[in-house]
Amino acid sequence: MAADPAARCRAEVPPYGSPRGVLITIEGLWGAGKTTTAAALGERLNAAGFSTRVLHYGPRHGVVERLSSMLEGAPLRRRDGLGGYAEPHHATVDVLLRLSREAYHHRMHYRSALAEHDVVIVDHGVYSKLAYALTVLTEQHPDQDPALLLAHVRAVTDPWFQHPDVALWLDMPWPLARERAVTRGHGGGNPGSVERLLFLPHFAHAYRTVTAAHPDRVRRIRVGVRSTASVLAEIDELLSPVLHTQTGALR
Repeated sequence: MAADPAARCRAEVPPYGSPRGVLITIEGLWGAGKTTTAAALGERLNAAGFSTRVLHYGPRHGVVERLSSMLEGAPLRRRDGLGGYAEPHHATVDVLLRLSREAYHHRMHYRSALAEHDVVIVDHGVYSKLAYALTVLTEQHPDQDPALLLAHVRAVTDPWFQHPDVALWLDMPWPLARERAVTRGHGGGNPGSVERLLFLPHFAHAYRTVTAAHPDRVRRIRVGVRSTASVLAEIDELLSPVLHTQTGALR
Protein backbone atom coordinates (compact mmCIF):
# COMPACT_ATOMS: atom_id res chain seq x y z
CA MET A 1 0.00 0.00 0.00
CA ALA A 2 1.33 3.44 -0.92
CA ALA A 3 2.27 5.74 1.93
CA ASP A 4 -0.28 8.36 2.93
CA PRO A 5 0.89 11.59 1.19
CA ALA A 6 -0.62 13.76 3.93
CA ALA A 7 1.28 11.83 6.59
CA ARG A 8 4.48 12.19 4.57
CA CYS A 9 3.96 15.97 4.34
CA ARG A 10 3.37 16.18 8.07
CA ALA A 11 6.62 14.34 8.72
CA GLU A 12 8.52 16.81 6.54
CA VAL A 13 7.24 19.93 8.31
CA PRO A 14 9.98 21.21 10.64
CA PRO A 15 9.17 21.97 14.28
CA TYR A 16 8.17 25.49 15.20
CA GLY A 17 11.13 27.81 15.42
CA SER A 18 13.21 25.91 12.84
CA PRO A 19 14.73 27.79 9.91
CA ARG A 20 12.38 28.24 6.99
CA GLY A 21 12.21 30.06 3.71
CA VAL A 22 10.60 33.38 2.86
CA LEU A 23 6.96 33.21 1.82
CA ILE A 24 5.89 35.69 -0.85
CA THR A 25 2.33 35.82 -2.12
CA ILE A 26 1.10 37.57 -5.25
CA GLU A 27 -2.26 39.13 -4.45
CA GLY A 28 -4.82 40.76 -6.70
CA LEU A 29 -8.07 40.45 -8.60
CA TRP A 30 -8.66 38.04 -11.46
CA GLY A 31 -6.83 39.46 -14.45
CA ALA A 32 -4.32 41.50 -12.42
CA GLY A 33 -1.39 39.45 -13.73
CA LYS A 34 -0.60 37.32 -10.66
CA THR A 35 0.51 34.18 -12.50
CA THR A 36 2.65 36.07 -15.01
CA THR A 37 4.31 38.13 -12.28
CA ALA A 38 4.95 35.10 -10.06
CA ALA A 39 6.57 33.12 -12.87
CA ALA A 40 8.82 36.02 -13.86
CA LEU A 41 9.78 36.72 -10.25
CA GLY A 42 10.59 33.04 -9.68
CA GLU A 43 12.93 33.05 -12.69
CA ARG A 44 14.70 36.18 -11.44
CA LEU A 45 15.17 34.80 -7.93
CA ASN A 46 16.50 31.48 -9.22
CA ALA A 47 18.91 33.36 -11.47
CA ALA A 48 20.04 35.40 -8.45
CA GLY A 49 20.96 32.20 -6.59
CA PHE A 50 17.87 31.63 -4.44
CA SER A 51 16.28 28.20 -4.30
CA THR A 52 12.78 29.25 -5.34
CA ARG A 53 9.48 27.38 -5.69
CA VAL A 54 6.45 28.92 -7.40
CA LEU A 55 3.24 27.28 -6.20
CA HIS A 56 -0.24 27.36 -7.61
CA TYR A 57 -1.86 24.38 -5.93
CA GLY A 58 -0.18 21.16 -4.98
CA PRO A 59 -1.42 17.63 -5.66
CA ARG A 60 -4.80 16.76 -4.21
CA HIS A 61 -5.67 13.44 -2.64
CA GLY A 62 -8.71 11.72 -1.19
CA VAL A 63 -11.29 13.98 0.39
CA VAL A 64 -9.59 17.17 -0.80
CA GLU A 65 -9.60 15.92 -4.38
CA ARG A 66 -13.32 15.18 -4.19
CA LEU A 67 -13.98 18.51 -2.46
CA SER A 68 -12.12 20.39 -5.20
CA SER A 69 -14.04 18.54 -7.90
CA MET A 70 -17.30 19.61 -6.30
CA LEU A 71 -16.25 23.25 -5.80
CA GLU A 72 -15.00 23.55 -9.38
CA GLY A 73 -17.47 21.34 -11.22
CA ALA A 74 -20.71 21.76 -9.29
CA PRO A 75 -20.27 24.88 -7.13
CA LEU A 76 -22.97 26.09 -4.77
CA ARG A 77 -22.59 29.57 -6.24
CA ARG A 78 -23.91 29.74 -9.79
CA ARG A 79 -21.31 31.05 -12.19
CA ASP A 80 -23.49 32.23 -15.03
CA GLY A 81 -26.51 34.45 -15.31
CA LEU A 82 -27.10 36.43 -12.14
CA GLY A 83 -25.22 34.00 -9.91
CA GLY A 84 -25.90 33.83 -6.19
CA TYR A 85 -27.06 30.87 -4.12
CA ALA A 86 -30.20 28.76 -4.22
CA GLU A 87 -30.53 28.77 -0.41
CA PRO A 88 -29.42 31.40 2.15
CA HIS A 89 -27.28 28.93 4.10
CA HIS A 90 -25.37 27.93 0.95
CA ALA A 91 -23.17 31.02 1.27
CA THR A 92 -21.84 29.98 4.68
CA VAL A 93 -21.40 26.37 3.54
CA ASP A 94 -19.50 27.50 0.45
CA VAL A 95 -17.16 29.66 2.54
CA LEU A 96 -16.44 26.88 5.03
CA LEU A 97 -15.78 24.31 2.28
CA ARG A 98 -13.39 26.63 0.47
CA LEU A 99 -11.55 27.48 3.68
CA SER A 100 -11.26 23.77 4.48
CA ARG A 101 -9.53 23.23 1.15
CA GLU A 102 -7.30 26.24 1.79
CA ALA A 103 -6.30 24.85 5.21
CA TYR A 104 -5.09 21.70 3.46
CA HIS A 105 -2.88 23.69 1.10
CA HIS A 106 -1.41 25.82 3.90
CA ARG A 107 -0.57 22.85 6.13
CA MET A 108 0.40 20.24 3.56
CA HIS A 109 2.04 22.24 0.76
CA TYR A 110 3.14 25.72 1.81
CA ARG A 111 4.83 24.67 5.05
CA SER A 112 6.69 21.73 3.53
CA ALA A 113 7.85 23.88 0.59
CA LEU A 114 9.15 26.52 3.01
CA ALA A 115 11.26 23.87 4.73
CA GLU A 116 12.94 23.00 1.43
CA HIS A 117 13.46 26.33 -0.36
CA ASP A 118 14.86 29.80 0.28
CA VAL A 119 11.79 31.44 -1.24
CA VAL A 120 8.27 30.15 -1.90
CA ILE A 121 5.96 32.21 -4.14
CA VAL A 122 2.21 31.55 -4.09
CA ASP A 123 0.87 32.89 -7.36
CA HIS A 124 -2.83 33.03 -6.42
CA GLY A 125 -2.45 34.84 -3.11
CA VAL A 126 -3.67 33.82 0.32
CA TYR A 127 -5.46 36.98 1.38
CA SER A 128 -7.52 36.55 -1.79
CA LYS A 129 -9.30 33.64 -0.07
CA LEU A 130 -10.18 35.82 2.93
CA ALA A 131 -11.43 38.50 0.55
CA TYR A 132 -13.61 35.98 -1.30
CA ALA A 133 -15.10 34.77 1.98
CA LEU A 134 -15.75 38.34 3.11
CA THR A 135 -17.39 39.20 -0.22
CA VAL A 136 -19.78 36.26 -0.01
CA LEU A 137 -20.68 36.90 3.61
CA THR A 138 -21.26 40.64 3.18
CA GLU A 139 -23.51 39.93 0.20
CA GLN A 140 -25.50 37.45 2.26
CA HIS A 141 -25.54 39.63 5.42
CA PRO A 142 -25.55 43.26 4.23
CA ASP A 143 -26.73 44.48 7.64
CA GLN A 144 -23.61 43.12 9.39
CA ASP A 145 -20.44 45.15 10.00
CA PRO A 146 -17.82 43.87 7.46
CA ALA A 147 -15.11 44.21 10.11
CA LEU A 148 -17.04 41.82 12.36
CA LEU A 149 -17.56 39.36 9.51
CA LEU A 150 -13.84 39.47 8.73
CA ALA A 151 -13.09 38.84 12.40
CA HIS A 152 -15.27 35.71 12.22
CA VAL A 153 -13.40 34.52 9.13
CA ARG A 154 -10.03 35.11 10.76
CA ALA A 155 -11.12 33.22 13.86
CA VAL A 156 -11.68 30.21 11.61
CA THR A 157 -8.40 30.56 9.70
CA ASP A 158 -5.97 31.71 12.42
CA PRO A 159 -5.09 28.19 13.69
CA TRP A 160 -3.64 27.15 10.32
CA PHE A 161 -3.16 30.30 8.21
CA GLN A 162 0.38 30.73 6.89
CA HIS A 163 0.83 34.49 6.69
CA PRO A 164 3.31 35.64 4.03
CA ASP A 165 6.48 37.50 4.89
CA VAL A 166 5.56 39.82 2.02
CA ALA A 167 2.23 40.01 0.20
CA LEU A 168 2.70 41.78 -3.13
CA TRP A 169 -0.69 43.27 -3.91
CA LEU A 170 -1.13 43.99 -7.62
CA ASP A 171 -3.69 46.73 -7.19
CA MET A 172 -5.63 47.14 -10.42
CA PRO A 173 -8.98 48.92 -10.92
CA TRP A 174 -11.65 46.24 -11.14
CA PRO A 175 -13.04 47.33 -14.56
CA LEU A 176 -9.58 46.90 -16.10
CA ALA A 177 -9.04 43.60 -14.27
CA ARG A 178 -12.37 42.34 -15.53
CA GLU A 179 -11.56 43.22 -19.13
CA ARG A 180 -8.25 41.39 -18.88
CA ALA A 181 -9.96 38.37 -17.30
CA VAL A 182 -12.55 38.31 -20.09
CA THR A 183 -9.80 38.51 -22.72
CA ARG A 184 -7.84 35.66 -21.14
CA GLY A 185 -10.88 33.54 -20.29
CA HIS A 186 -9.49 32.66 -16.83
CA GLY A 187 -10.73 32.94 -13.26
CA GLY A 188 -13.26 30.12 -12.94
CA GLY A 189 -16.51 29.89 -14.81
CA ASN A 190 -17.46 32.33 -17.56
CA PRO A 191 -15.52 35.58 -16.97
CA GLY A 192 -17.91 37.48 -19.22
CA SER A 193 -21.01 36.57 -17.24
CA VAL A 194 -23.28 39.02 -15.46
CA GLU A 195 -22.27 37.31 -12.22
CA ARG A 196 -18.64 38.30 -12.76
CA LEU A 197 -19.66 41.89 -13.42
CA LEU A 198 -21.74 42.03 -10.24
CA PHE A 199 -19.33 40.14 -7.99
CA LEU A 200 -16.03 41.77 -8.94
CA PRO A 201 -16.69 45.28 -7.51
CA HIS A 202 -17.67 43.73 -4.17
CA PHE A 203 -14.63 41.47 -4.29
CA ALA A 204 -12.37 44.45 -4.98
CA HIS A 205 -13.83 46.31 -1.99
CA ALA A 206 -13.42 43.28 0.28
CA TYR A 207 -9.82 42.86 -0.90
CA ARG A 208 -9.05 46.39 0.24
CA THR A 209 -10.58 45.66 3.63
CA VAL A 210 -8.44 42.54 4.03
CA THR A 211 -5.20 44.16 2.90
CA ALA A 212 -5.83 47.10 5.24
CA ALA A 213 -6.01 44.60 8.11
CA HIS A 214 -2.43 43.42 7.37
CA PRO A 215 -0.42 46.62 6.79
CA ASP A 216 2.82 45.09 8.09
CA ARG A 217 2.77 42.37 5.40
CA VAL A 218 1.05 43.87 2.35
CA ARG A 219 2.99 45.94 -0.18
CA ARG A 220 0.73 47.75 -2.62
CA ILE A 221 1.80 47.98 -6.26
CA ARG A 222 -0.37 50.10 -8.52
CA VAL A 223 -0.43 48.12 -11.74
CA GLY A 224 -2.80 49.79 -14.19
CA VAL A 225 -1.42 49.21 -17.70
CA ARG A 226 2.21 49.00 -16.61
CA SER A 227 4.49 46.40 -18.19
CA THR A 228 5.62 43.30 -16.30
CA ALA A 229 9.19 44.63 -16.39
CA SER A 230 8.11 47.86 -14.68
CA VAL A 231 6.21 45.96 -12.00
CA LEU A 232 9.19 43.65 -11.40
CA ALA A 233 11.51 46.62 -10.97
CA GLU A 234 9.30 47.89 -8.15
CA ILE A 235 9.15 44.42 -6.63
CA ASP A 236 12.96 44.32 -6.61
CA GLU A 237 12.98 47.38 -4.38
CA LEU A 238 10.31 45.97 -2.07
CA LEU A 239 12.04 42.61 -1.62
CA SER A 240 15.57 43.90 -1.10
CA PRO A 241 15.19 44.35 2.71
CA VAL A 242 13.49 40.96 3.09
CA LEU A 243 15.98 38.97 1.00
CA HIS A 244 18.97 41.00 2.28
CA THR A 245 20.15 42.04 -1.15
CA GLN A 246 21.34 45.34 -2.46
CA THR A 247 18.72 47.40 -4.32
CA GLY A 248 18.50 46.15 -7.88
CA ALA A 249 20.47 42.96 -7.18
CA LEU A 250 17.62 40.85 -8.56
CA ARG A 251 17.66 42.48 -12.00
